[in-house]
This record gives sequence, structure tokens and C-alpha cells, in this order.
Amino acid sequence: MSGVEGMEDFKAIKRTRLYQDIVGQIHGLIREGVLKPGDRLPPERELADRLHVSRSSLREAMRALELQGLLVSRPGAGTFVSSESMDALISIVASSLTQVRDFLNDIFEVRHLLEPQIAALAAERATQDDIQRMVEALEAQEGQIASGETGVEGDTAFHFAMAQATQNWALVKVISTIADILQQSRDQSLQTPGRPQRSLASHRHILDMIQRRDAEGARSAMQYHISEVEPANISQRSVISSQLSAVSSQLTPDS
Repeated sequence: MSGVEGMEDFKAIKRTRLYQDIVGQIHGLIREGVLKPGDRLPPERELADRLHVSRSSLREAMRALELQGLLVSRPGAGTFVSSESMDALISIVASSLTQVRDFLNDIFEVRHLLEPQIAALAAERATQDDIQRMVEALEAQEGQIASGETGVEGDTAFHFAMAQATQNWALVKVISTIADILQQSRDQSLQTPGRPQRSLASHRHILDMIQRRDAEGARSAMQYHISEVEPANISQRSVISSQLSAVSSQLTPDS
């Protein structure tokens, strides 16, 4: 395991809410890859000196980070970045996305990164119960549209059921964590007249590919589906892309 005692990435905390600022700085260092799973933090006295905070404030922040699953304290060895912190990592990424929730371009990048692969895995792994849940979600979407609604609830339920069909707990956790953000993108895109009906038809095509066990067909159908609801000009936001790519690489299932 590598240590970070010699690094100069910690900055003095200058604001008054020391505990939250310390937590925020550690979040940032983990998100940016400066602190990696297995890294040992400097000893308490040294870290407090680097941050220009009291040891009591530092202890409060360390306790919070341990409760979040980001850090683990090992008696006699020190405090380490947890190597089993997937939930915490997902929460950090979701938090950074929430800060830019008004930028639909970022949200659509998330969908491009995750959902075609989810559809392909669902085609390979879905059980009959999974398929039934997707069928019921589309029936709900159809009923909502017939009632004059956008159908976003059924739409979201379909995408979540498809994630469950991957049998990959990490993918399900990602989709569950950022479900409200993804629903925001769908709800706004479905405001266009005629688009709810096109979305439902596209969902049915995706489900057909999943039922046929056609992974590549499902992947292509999902890519087409996302493109149909995506704004014409999508700007490249490299920070969000790199964060989600990092998460995506950790979610690749063992062959």
C-alpha cells in the first residue's frame, strides 16, 4: 500500500466550518485520484498541522469520513482510504453531478456512458422476473401517456428494471443513486409533443432485443434511444466525463 506523507496536496483550511471543510477536501482528493484506495493518511498531528486545524476538528472529520465508508482506521497502523468504498465513491460522483444538475449535457453524458452497456448486459442476464418488471414498467408508461402525462414515471421504472436485470449490484447502485438526476433529464426531454410516444416505441424495441438475447442489438437500440432525446448541441465536459469513466471502469464485470 502506498502512502501520501510526502505529498503537498493538502491545503490550509481558512473558513470557519472546519469539520465540513476538511471532509470536503478529502472528498476532492479522492475524487481527483490524489488519494487512492489503500493509501495511508499522514499521522494525526502532521495532518492537522498541514491543514492548519485543531486535532479535535480533524478527529471529527475523520469520524464522519469513516461513517461514510471512505476511510478505515487500523489500530497500530494508521488511517487508510478504504479499498471497499464503492458506495462512498458513487455518492461522491453523484454529489458532484448534483452540483451541475441544471446542465442537461452532463446528464446525457452519464446516460451515454452507462445505459448502452446496461442494455447489453440485461440482454445477456435478464431472468423472466426481470423481463416481467420491464413489461409492467412499459404498460405503466403507456397508461400514463394515454392519460395525458409525459410517462416519466414508467420511463424511469423501465430503466431501473433494466439495470436490475444486469445482476450487477454496482450498476444498480449507480442508477439508484442518480435516479433523480436521470429522471430530470427524461422529464424535460419528454415535454416535446409526440416524444413520449416515440420514447415508448423505442423502449419496446429495446425490450424486444433483450427478450431475443441480442446484446449488440440492445446496445444499439439504447444508443439510438438516447440520441433521439438528446439536444442537438452537446458540449464536452471533460471533468464529468472522466469521473464517470473512472466509475464505469470499476463496474466492468469479471469475465
